[in-house]
Amino acid sequence: MFKQIAMVVAGLGLALQVQAFEKTQMNLDKDFWGTWSIYNAKNKCTEVYQFQKPGQFQYSSKQKNMTGRFAVTRNSKDARALDVLSLKVLQDNKKASCAEAAKDYNNASLNMALKWVSANTAQICTDTEAKSCTSLYLIKQK
Repeated sequence: MFKQIAMVVAGLGLALQVQAFEKTQMNLDKDFWGTWSIYNAKNKCTEVYQFQKPGQFQYSSKQKNMTGRFAVTRNSKDARALDVLSLKVLQDNKKASCAEAAKDYNNASLNMALKWVSANTAQICTDTEAKSCTSLYLIKQK
C-alpha cells in the first residue's frame, strides 16, 4: 500500500513539473528567422520555408517555388490568441505543391495561425482561438 501511495505522489510531482509552452517564450524578432518545414504525412510531402530579414520568404515543395514578404503578428490584447503568420506571395511558378494541383498564388495573401508547442514547433490552425487546428506542424530546421 505504501508503495502505491509513493508512486502516485511521485507521478503527481512529475506531472506538475510539466508546463505548457507559453507563446511569449518565443521571441518572434529573434527566433523566427531561418528554415522551417511542414511535413504532410497524408501526401508524404515536405514544404520548406526560408524566412530571411527584413521580412522575405522563399517556399519550395515538390515542383512549386514561391517568394514574397512575410510577417508574424502577435495579439498583445489577448494572451490566448494565436500568433499569425501572414505571407504575401510576389512570385509563384504556378506548379503543383504538396496539397494540391498546380495553382497560381501570385499576389495572394495567405494566413496561418500558429499554436506554439515549443520554440521550434507550431501547430497550424485555421483560426486564432485554436478551435480548428490541423495535423500539420511548422518545425524549425536551422
